[in-house]
Amino acid sequence: MENSPECATILVVDDNSTNLEILDHALSVAGYNVRVEVEGLNVIKQVHLSIPDLILLDIMLLDISGFEVCQQLQADPLTQSIPIIFMTALVDTVDKVKGLSLGAVDYITKPFQEEELLARIRTHLHLRQLSKTLEIQNQQLIQLTEQLEHKVAERTTELSQALEREKELSQLKSRFITMASHEFRTPLAIISSSSGILQNFGDRLNEGRKQEHLQTIQTTIKHITQILDDILMINRDESEKVKLHLESLDIIAFCYDLKQEIETSTAGRKINFSLDLGPEVFNNLLIIKLDKKLLRQILTNLLTNAIKYSPDTNVVNFSLTKENNQLIFKISDSGIGIPDADQANLFTPFQRGSNVGKISGTGLGLSIIKKCVDLHKGKISLDSRVGEGTTFTVSIPF
Repeated sequence: MENSPECATILVVDDNSTNLEILDHALSVAGYNVRVEVEGLNVIKQVHLSIPDLILLDIMLLDISGFEVCQQLQADPLTQSIPIIFMTALVDTVDKVKGLSLGAVDYITKPFQEEELLARIRTHLHLRQLSKTLEIQNQQLIQLTEQLEHKVAERTTELSQALEREKELSQLKSRFITMASHEFRTPLAIISSSSGILQNFGDRLNEGRKQEHLQTIQTTIKHITQILDDILMINRDESEKVKLHLESLDIIAFCYDLKQEIETSTAGRKINFSLDLGPEVFNNLLIIKLDKKLLRQILTNLLTNAIKYSPDTNVVNFSLTKENNQLIFKISDSGIGIPDADQANLFTPFQRGSNVGKISGTGLGLSIIKKCVDLHKGKISLDSRVGEGTTFTVSIPF
C-alpha cells in the first residue's frame, strides 16, 4: 500500500549537522519517517536500497553539488519520479532556475520557516500520490482498452465467420437447387414414361414387358430415395444429430459381403478384394468395434464411385490392411481421374470434378464419406491422375 503524506519517508541530504538535526526533529514530529545523508555520492546508493517518497537536497555539498546528484537521479528510470526539493542559502535566481530545469519540483531558501517547509512537503507528497494514482488508473485504462480491442476483434472475427458461413450456405442452396433440378428431373421423367406406358398400353403388353417397366420404376424410385437420404444425412450432420453407434463386426466377412453385393448390382463389373492383416489373424476372422451403418456408407460410396467413374474398365481394386491399430481401406480405379484444381474442394457438398461430363451424380457422396470417417476419428486421402485413375485411402482407428 502506498504511504500517505503523513507517514511518508523523506531523505534529507545536507553536510551541515545542525541543519540535519533541525530537519530530522521537525519532520519526525510531523509524522514522517526521516533518513539523513551528508555525502552526495552516497545518495545514489542509498536511494537504490530503499526509495524514499521525497528528497530534501542541499545544493552546496562537500563532495559533489546537489545539482549533479539531482541530474543523476533524474537520469535513472528507477528514481526519476522522486520529488526533489532543493535547500539553498543562495538567492541567485539563476541557481533556482537551474535546479528546477534539472527536474527539482521546488526549492526552499535557508534559513527556512518550519510551517512553509511542511506545507511545501505536504503539497509535493500529495501531488506525487495523485501522480501515482493517475498512473495506475492510466494502466488500468490501457488494460481495459486492450481488452475492449480484443473483444471487438473477436466479435469482428465471429461476424466475419458468420457472414462467410452465410455465403457458403447461400452457395450450397444454389448448388442444391441446380443439382435437384437436374438429378430429379431425369428419374421422374423415366417414372412418368414407364407408368404412362403401363396405364395407356398395359393391355397390349405381355407380362415380361410389364415387369420391365415396373422394375424400371422401382429402380428409379430407389435412386431418388438414395439422393434424398444423402441430403438428409448432410442435414443431420450439419445440426450435429449424427452419432457413432459402435458394434462388434467381423470386418473380413463384412467386406466380402459388400463386395458381392455391389458386384451383383453392377453386372459385368468386378471388384478385386485383397487382405493383409498380419499373422495374428486366424481363420479369416477379425472382430472390430465399428459403426456398421457408417462404414457401409463409406465403402459403398467409394466402391460405386470407382465403378461409375471408370466406365472403360471392368475391374476395381479393394484392399484391407492393418497397421498401428488402424484399419486401412484402399479403393483404386483406372478411370477418368480427378483434376488437381478440383481435389481441394472435393469433400464439400455438391462439388464434383470438372471432367465428369455426362456421368450423373449429386456431389454429395464424398462429403458424406468424409463426415462418416470423421465420426470414427479417422482420415481419408486421395491420389489421383487425370486419365489414369484414383486411389482413396481411409484409415480408421480401432
